[in-house]
Amino acid sequence: MKERLTNNLGLKVLAIFLAFFLWLIVSNVSNPVKQDSKEVVVDIINKEVLAESNLTYEVVGKSSVTVYYDVHTLDAYKISSSDFYAYADLSELYDVTGSIPVKIDIVNNKGLISGTPATKPGVIQIKTEEIQEKPFELWVHNKAGAPADGYATGDITLTPRVIYATGPVSSIGQINSIGVDITIDSEATGDYTATTTPVFYDANGNSLNMGSDVTLNTTEITYRVTVLKVKELGIGFQVRGNVADGYRFTGVDCDVKTVSVEGMKSALASLNTLEIPSEYLNLDGATGDVVVQVNLAELLPEEVTIAGNEEVMATVTLRVEPLEIRGFKVELTDAELSGASDELKYEFNVASVQVDIEGLSEDLDALNERDLKPVIDVSHMAEGEHRGTLALTPGPGFEVINTEGFEITVTAKDPANSSTSPNDVTKDSGDSTKETTKESTKETTKAS
Repeated sequence: MKERLTNNLGLKVLAIFLAFFLWLIVSNVSNPVKQDSKEVVVDIINKEVLAESNLTYEVVGKSSVTVYYDVHTLDAYKISSSDFYAYADLSELYDVTGSIPVKIDIVNNKGLISGTPATKPGVIQIKTEEIQEKPFELWVHNKAGAPADGYATGDITLTPRVIYATGPVSSIGQINSIGVDITIDSEATGDYTATTTPVFYDANGNSLNMGSDVTLNTTEITYRVTVLKVKELGIGFQVRGNVADGYRFTGVDCDVKTVSVEGMKSALASLNTLEIPSEYLNLDGATGDVVVQVNLAELLPEEVTIAGNEEVMATVTLRVEPLEIRGFKVELTDAELSGASDELKYEFNVASVQVDIEGLSEDLDALNERDLKPVIDVSHMAEGEHRGTLALTPGPGFEVINTEGFEITVTAKDPANSSTSPNDVTKDSGDSTKETTKESTKETTKAS
């Protein structure tokens, strides 16, 4: 019996084989192997190969592949995309087609996966492009806000002034400019510094999102804002030249009454009026209004500008009006006798004379004979016939052009005859009272 048990080695081997076979049959029936798949992102390695050639790349189409593998049904849930590492080596790039084979490594749960995984597609498409570095001069694309009342924004200085963008030629080509947006401190009364970030703009001024395709040598821009004092200036006029005969310069009109300027406080301290110099305002030979256009910004000192850097054009009108000659009738009895003697009597050969006054039409309309203040100088006249001269002082803006002549007869007064002819010139009532008083005094003296 013992020998039978020890001499059946063949039976034992057969039994083991049958047991394994039976286990295999049971396993495949209850937990069969199936094909499954996962989407895996492809990692691009050895990028320096292209960088050394001043090239960059982009994946054409999907940057992932589908990984197919065999796994027992009951273990399928244990497999995830992270169990696989898919990669494409740029050193294996086939330039003609732009294809790189995709390789797969099992990084987790290797014992659960049967056979060798496969990918679909088996290659990934790469497009290479030359890398370009291009300089852009920074500019202030948008300036919002304003400083405190009475102040204005002056120069804005950006640091750095030039920025370098690096990326694919096609991406760099989309960039028209690189600028910054700035918000002015509403409480600023002096210069200050702040920072901002650059923004890409296309040719239409629209902002661009370049993502990671384009890099900048710096992403922080420092800007310094100069804050200027604002001052309101009146307009002055320096007029030169003479108008033509028969005309008069009557004043200046300007459509701009004041102008706001900005500058450093020291530069504005002595500036109160913006003078338009005589080189712009020449009246020589003018027979009508002279109208000129003046750019006020051109007249400011070097360190002073128009507020807001605006261009202010002023229209200046030098008013020139024609003169008119008009005749007036002056009653000689209304004239003051300068230097008249109390013992003499002055008689005129005419009651009135015609005088011609030159002036502006509007002024002449308001002028009357009393405004002429006529005076006859008789201080040099003794008894006899004399040629009279009428002096007039009509006031500023008028000129006496001509006066009619007249004769004056000077005779001694007759004490006994108190009556006077219509053409006699007598003293005013005050002088008459004085004469009467003198005579009364004489009579009183005689009586005493």
